[in-house]
Amino acid sequence: MSAGRLYSPLAIVLALLAAWGLPAGLPAHAQVALTTRFERDVNRYGWASEVAVAQRVAGWRLTLANRFRSDAFLLADDQLSFRDEEALTWRLARDLGTRVEARLQGQTSWFSLSRVFSQEAYAALRYHVHEAVWVEPAVGFAWDRRPGVATADTDGAVPLRLDAGPAYGLRVQTAPVAPGGYRLQAEGGGTWHLITPRRGRALELEGSAERAFEQTRLRVDLRAAGYRRDAYQATSFLNRGTSNRSETIEATTSDTLLTTLSVETPLPRNLRLFGRVDLALNERVIRNLQAPEGALFFDTDFDRRSLTAEAGVQYAAPRLDARLAARTGAEVEQRRLGNRADLPAAEASQKATLLRQADYDEGAFTLLARLQTIPLQRLTVTFDGTASILRHDTPDINPDDRDEVYHSGQLGLRWQWSPVLETSVHLLGTFYHTVYLRAERSAENNRQRSLRFRPAVQWTPSPRTTMRLTSEVRATYTVDDFVLPGRRPNDQSARELRYSFALEQDLRHGVRLLADGGFSDLRLGRLLWEAFAEIPSDTLRTYSGWLRLRAGRRLTAEIGLRAFIRSDFDRATSVRYPAVDEAGAVRRDDDGAILYRRISRPGRTWIEQIGPTCALAWPMPGGSRLRLDGWLNLQRVHHRLYGALPEAAADRIRRAARRGSRTLIPNLMMTVDWRF
Repeated sequence: MSAGRLYSPLAIVLALLAAWGLPAGLPAHAQVALTTRFERDVNRYGWASEVAVAQRVAGWRLTLANRFRSDAFLLADDQLSFRDEEALTWRLARDLGTRVEARLQGQTSWFSLSRVFSQEAYAALRYHVHEAVWVEPAVGFAWDRRPGVATADTDGAVPLRLDAGPAYGLRVQTAPVAPGGYRLQAEGGGTWHLITPRRGRALELEGSAERAFEQTRLRVDLRAAGYRRDAYQATSFLNRGTSNRSETIEATTSDTLLTTLSVETPLPRNLRLFGRVDLALNERVIRNLQAPEGALFFDTDFDRRSLTAEAGVQYAAPRLDARLAARTGAEVEQRRLGNRADLPAAEASQKATLLRQADYDEGAFTLLARLQTIPLQRLTVTFDGTASILRHDTPDINPDDRDEVYHSGQLGLRWQWSPVLETSVHLLGTFYHTVYLRAERSAENNRQRSLRFRPAVQWTPSPRTTMRLTSEVRATYTVDDFVLPGRRPNDQSARELRYSFALEQDLRHGVRLLADGGFSDLRLGRLLWEAFAEIPSDTLRTYSGWLRLRAGRRLTAEIGLRAFIRSDFDRATSVRYPAVDEAGAVRRDDDGAILYRRISRPGRTWIEQIGPTCALAWPMPGGSRLRLDGWLNLQRVHHRLYGALPEAAADRIRRAARRGSRTLIPNLMMTVDWRF
């Protein structure tokens, strides 16, 4: 068992709860919630828990939240690999007067895979300047333990670095106020860590301003954030030849600004005009600090800028709702080498070229339309449509320059024949055209067309019976704009027929019957567009069914049977069969185990699963709940090979393919919500 579970803050929390006498004899104002969950899924075990506490303790207000998750993966050698993650936050607050509030607060984080364990603890005073504004300065201590870098001094072992130092923070919040007709609100704060030799910071600010005059509404939203995280890194792989291998500190800072301006105003005749502008800026800088003398490091700068504007008009009436809008935008990404002047010219040029290859700038324009109308009392018509064009430009060293055109539309009809019978039909279509502007990639230019037809029927002959049948026909065709001389066309087609069925029947006395089933037939092939024909390459068929019986109103129990079958063509189906000697006897190794051989041929593979399912849901007194879900899969995988087989082993190969392999897969999930 990993250290994360042995020394979990959750165990400390539960011990504190027990020491306080919880849940027995709780005061009326105490609130404690505990959720636990266990999962068993094929080769994975999972545990999770969440604790939330809100209580008064000796005049202090305590709030605490803990989230813990642990996964254990069963590896090929029957060994368990654990992954633990935990986050604990807590706060104690007490009023020292009408305007001053004392606070003790902190947080703890633990990640077992990266072996990172960090904690922060603060003492703060919240001062209410007046009813709408408070300020909260804080001072405290922070420590962080994480792996360093193996050096000659550590004999190749990875050491754990424990860094600690002072921390301080500041938070400010204003309640919504409305001076001069404006509604203003702002909240922000930050923390700084001086955990020598590293530094850290987290700054966040959110604000909004809204003004409504007559029936026009104008709103501005702003969010700014700045973070710095330092981590230990080995010297660059370019320095492997140096004898003084050491570690350095990689400082990553990221600053983001998001702002939105939106406006709505009414027009005559049930029309409304709306508009929106979004601006997003992000700058990420990576610097290598305390680098050894003569080592090569690459400091990088990343900038992203995007601006999007949308304007449109909406018509709203009792039987008609329509919306038409246009959207345009631009986005730019740039990467630069921050320490180019300190690097050898050849290394700097190579690295700068690699960074510049990922740069791009793009512009887009989109038209959007939406309609919902009720032309007849029982008929509802809906429509959604989009038409857009994108221009993606890259530097000369990157041949990814392209234009993209995308059109999509969906038309839906829903007819309510009677209170018990409803039918619907949806027709969906898309068109996607990609054109690469550089000759190196122009052979990848293609058009993709897709069409879906989806009718559905829902029948409710009585309040106790509900049935729904849905079918779908889908056809997708991808065609290259042209074919290079001497090459075969790469046009493709995909056609699918799908049915799904759902039944719910009330058998009275709290007993319900539920049935779900589905069928899918997907056919892939090489498309001959000019003749509109195809050469089949694969057919994938899937069958599924699930029959359940549910009983109970408060305490519910469920049992069922689930089945799944899938068949698929594989160009390289592998079959393992027993090896025999010249006399036809099965060959074995020195330990008596059968020796096997493998053969690979084109063939079809079947995956068949069947097994029982169960579920139990129990709402316990006091608001607590327990739910148990379990299912057992008996899986069989078998094959059918095509083509010639070795004559001497053909019968054994076919028997082994038909026999296949069998696996028993248990699955279990248990969730408990405790409310004290």
